[in-house]
Amino acid sequence: MVGRDNAHIPKESWPNFTWYLIEFAIVFAAANLIAFQIIPMVDEMVGQKPLLYCEQVSWLSKCAPTEEAVSDKGLLNWIWWSIVGGVFIGWYLIIRGFILKKPILGNR
Repeated sequence: MVGRDNAHIPKESWPNFTWYLIEFAIVFAAANLIAFQIIPMVDEMVGQKPLLYCEQVSWLSKCAPTEEAVSDKGLLNWIWWSIVGGVFIGWYLIIRGFILKKPILGNR
């Protein structure tokens, strides 16, 4: 008896790109965890300073320095995503590219 050509074989139907998606999710989660652990130390090094606090009153804006020193959230945001980007560069270019010798999305 001859088999049918349109039989479902799970091994051959599993899309290969999902392994890249799973790897990306793991690297993204690890990079954010690393940044989450490093940011408190960076916040102490960058220091807290009095920033301007602005209050909108009709068409006027009244700005005054804050009474307490606060962290510069914009700078910490840049540092956070720089750490995440550094982990991505470290994984995809250095570790995966040069050490493991696996091409990124290369031909199979």
